[in-house]
Amino acid sequence: MKYAEFKSGLDSGEVFSVYLFEGEDAFFRERGLSLLKNKFVSEPDLNFTSLSSDCGVEQLISSLNGYPFMSEKRLTVVREFYPKQEFFKNGLKAYLENPSEFGIFVILNEKPCDALKKFNCVCFVDCSKADVSLLVRWVKSQCSSSEVSIDGETAKTICEYCLSDMTRIENETKKLCAYVGTGGTITKTDVDAMVARDTEYKIYDMTDYIAKKKFDLALAVIKDMLGKGETSQRILVAVYNYFRRLLHVAISDMSASDVAVSLGIKEFAVRKAKEQAEKFKKRSLKNAVDLLCDTDYKIKSGLIDADESMWLTVFKIMTDN
Repeated sequence: MKYAEFKSGLDSGEVFSVYLFEGEDAFFRERGLSLLKNKFVSEPDLNFTSLSSDCGVEQLISSLNGYPFMSEKRLTVVREFYPKQEFFKNGLKAYLENPSEFGIFVILNEKPCDALKKFNCVCFVDCSKADVSLLVRWVKSQCSSSEVSIDGETAKTICEYCLSDMTRIENETKKLCAYVGTGGTITKTDVDAMVARDTEYKIYDMTDYIAKKKFDLALAVIKDMLGKGETSQRILVAVYNYFRRLLHVAISDMSASDVAVSLGIKEFAVRKAKEQAEKFKKRSLKNAVDLLCDTDYKIKSGLIDADESMWLTVFKIMTDN
């Protein structure tokens, strides 16, 4: 189920023995834990246990079978828990088939663990990054509660600059609300001035401008990066890694989650790359990767100058698109 469904179910009295919060957005994982803790645990010092991912099966089962003291439930939490088959055989399987009615086992995982989802007592909560439309509504709601005005497009800009990461969105929204004050209005100018965009977003921005043939804006992004301390060689490496990602996504027939594992990136980044890759011809992506790889090699070999080569390479990518 989605996070919103989990929250709704919890409000209506639905309770599971095990909650598996799984996905790349840590905000939803940790917020889910907080909701369970606040609802069921009256004495955290006595009824809340956090174990490391390498805990032993006996230690885990002992905690799960513990009785709550002056509290409705006892919570046992493990982060990044991906048990092997031996762990299941040595006691976890038996517990999951007959869990304690007095405890709740909370698992917070960034990556998938399908073995845990096979048991009826496990409530799987999808904590992948939310749709932009949902994030925009959340930003507007937070601003409204702070008596601050913001339009949909400006709220969307905050979400995009933060790469849809809820932790960053929450922090930046709070910062902007404090900046404009009660009764104020957050504008696009405020967002540009206050919200930092990381290198990945800037490269995404530049690549999107190239795809749309807005070359003046693409060059403006590069000039902005140079003006803020990025070197030509670092920009080239970032562009190379990004176009390689686009090419891989464009030619792969794997699922988004499998591509994410293969490339060592978030699934959200794969989905965004797929959207952008569709704006290019596969041949253009291949040519760009080959060109960037060759340029990087020549710079590192001392054959060409990084500053001049960076501009020439970008121009060639633009003219090939």
